[in-house]
Amino acid sequence: MPALPLSLNAICGLACEPTLLPRIRMAIAMVAQEVFAEPPETAGYPMRWNLSKTVLSPTESQAAQMMVGIVASPPMLAAAAAAAAAAAGGATDSAAMAAAITDDQILDAIRRGWNAVAGVGPTYAQTRQAEQQET
Repeated sequence: MPALPLSLNAICGLACEPTLLPRIRMAIAMVAQEVFAEPPETAGYPMRWNLSKTVLSPTESQAAQMMVGIVASPPMLAAAAAAAAAAAGGATDSAAMAAAITDDQILDAIRRGWNAVAGVGPTYAQTRQAEQQET
């Protein structure tokens, strides 16, 4: 297993960073809109669509629940680690790391994690894609 790019304390601080939460909420709503536009043949579509319906206007608690998984995703950890490396002495100030994470990185992390949050396992998604390619 690869080493973490940041300490668990730094990752926890970022996951609890209040300045990041509003951006996460908006990104969740944007990705929910994208999922609504997907064709019904998309692997895991019923579960993906249902999650979209549930979180279209995510509450603070829904966004906070998803935030831990979003922050722990490889794109977010890489962005936060790069921000920490660029800081004087490798400081892991959660507000500075949150500010250094781009909107595209947040959206990418949410898109990558949507199936897992919706309950679509990788095996199910791969099976559905294989079935669709055969028809």
